[in-house]
Amino acid sequence: MSLTHKSTLWKALGLYAAGSWVVLQVVDVLAQNAGLPPWVFSLALILLIIGLPIVGVTAYLNGVGKRSPDSGAAAAAVRGTPSAPRQMFTWRNAITGGLAAMALWGVLVTGWMLLGPGRAERASGDTVGAVASTDTSPARDLRSVAVLPFATRSEDKQDEYFSEGMHDDILTQLSKIDSLTVISRTSVMQYAGTTKSIPEIASELGVATILEGGIQRAGNRVRVNVQLIEAATDRHLWAETYDEELTAANVFAIQSDLAKQIAGALQARLSPEEEARIEAHPTESTEALDLYSRARYVIFSAAARGEALNQARDLLTEAVELDPGYARAWSLLASVYLTMGAQGLLPDEESGRLAENAVSRALEIDPDLSDAHSARALWLTRELRYEEAEAENLRALELNPGSAEDHRRYARLLLQLNRNDEAVREARRAVELDPLSPNARASLGDAMWWAGDWQGTITESRKLIEMAPNLAYAYYNLGYGLAMQGQNQEAIAAFRKARDLDPTDSLNELGLAWAWAKAGQRDSALAVLADIPQEAALLKEFAIVYGELGDLDKAFELLDRAAEEAPGSIGALQSDHSADPLKADPRYRKLLAKVGLE
Repeated sequence: MSLTHKSTLWKALGLYAAGSWVVLQVVDVLAQNAGLPPWVFSLALILLIIGLPIVGVTAYLNGVGKRSPDSGAAAAAVRGTPSAPRQMFTWRNAITGGLAAMALWGVLVTGWMLLGPGRAERASGDTVGAVASTDTSPARDLRSVAVLPFATRSEDKQDEYFSEGMHDDILTQLSKIDSLTVISRTSVMQYAGTTKSIPEIASELGVATILEGGIQRAGNRVRVNVQLIEAATDRHLWAETYDEELTAANVFAIQSDLAKQIAGALQARLSPEEEARIEAHPTESTEALDLYSRARYVIFSAAARGEALNQARDLLTEAVELDPGYARAWSLLASVYLTMGAQGLLPDEESGRLAENAVSRALEIDPDLSDAHSARALWLTRELRYEEAEAENLRALELNPGSAEDHRRYARLLLQLNRNDEAVREARRAVELDPLSPNARASLGDAMWWAGDWQGTITESRKLIEMAPNLAYAYYNLGYGLAMQGQNQEAIAAFRKARDLDPTDSLNELGLAWAWAKAGQRDSALAVLADIPQEAALLKEFAIVYGELGDLDKAFELLDRAAEEAPGSIGALQSDHSADPLKADPRYRKLLAKVGLE
């Protein structure tokens, strides 16, 4: 072949390669934006590869066919009847074949979307579920992931605490990666032992990927096997098995590697700071790690109440005695002390002092521990040091942006700062990260109430009742929303239901008393109040009922006591709509100044 004809062939192949590259780029963009399965891109690539030799042969034969008639035997061949290959490999046939291939690709893709699995995926993805999320758009980004509870494959069922600890730590590690959306613990734990399919779970949680696995602990060995699945296609994106000696160092190494491998499989950007935090080894003591894991298991299993808190405190105290440099154990101990104070298991002053000491120790050891900043924010909020508390909350979210609990806590702090729209935004984010969590949903209903969105409060409270029909707080919130809309009898019924579900919580009784007062039923309100002990933490609520009844002297007498005995309890008074009857009285401003709020 002459140089001229070689040039013709290479030009044709070059143009085909360039055109193929453009086609693949377009297909890739379409596949990503339309949520198409991976085979769509692969099919296009195969068709283009098949077309490459066809174009080459066509270019070659047509190039030869165009040789000069003076070239002897070749000229005679040209002037004669064309051969069978030349009849077949013409540019007209090549173009027709290319159009047919494009049509085939289009028919298969359209059929998948309209008639095949794609139709079912879009149908299941169009809604996340009645109570799953406030955002009902389908989840397309692979970087949204739910980590299902790990199966415990040890013979000793007591090892469940170890499996749950590993699960919690991996959730925490992944939530530190800002480019990932990771569903929080409360929501995913509801799928322990579930028979639901991966696509069903992903649809309910609003995610595109699912991580599942199991843990087996035997003697001094631990075996962890995990797999990352794309929910829409049931395709395995990544899988790994770890089999290591059971040491604290190895446990943390497994967790770190898991987080990095998952981030890589989902093409999530991992900053150097995030990678450093993920690779940290909080303790070298396997025994201290075991005590910490047991403490968390006890707290979660008993919903952080009563004797469970005492047991958790003892386990964590032993952990920090074994390893005084274990910052995470100090941080969790601080949270336990604060919760014990809130539940009356420790005197207010003592719980605050112990919590402050523990969280200060944690931050001395690890200034970048998000849990410690979150605990300190909680303590500062209780001390009415709101500006400092906000700084700590923001630092906790900077270090762990995927923490639903930190978004929820920040929402509650913003309410006390009377920044209600911001509070609603943070509460919504908490629900997105923990869509099946009653606490997150209740906080959103709260935020809407404080923001003056009574109907929003009613709507979210009814969603919460669907989610947790025996949760008293759902009816408590509903009662406040209904009362503010003037639906007094419905509000009274809601507060009665809350009281019936949890007669031990005096707030339910106080809500009922307030609803009676709001309805103008003074005697009924006073009768309810007479049966409730006037504990320091409840004095503000008593005052609000008396304010609704028009007895302002009694209301401010109680508020003055609250300022002395439990100043943290009146921190949100400025934003509290139920306290509006008190705010025109001159004593109201003096009270705020007394506790440092004005």
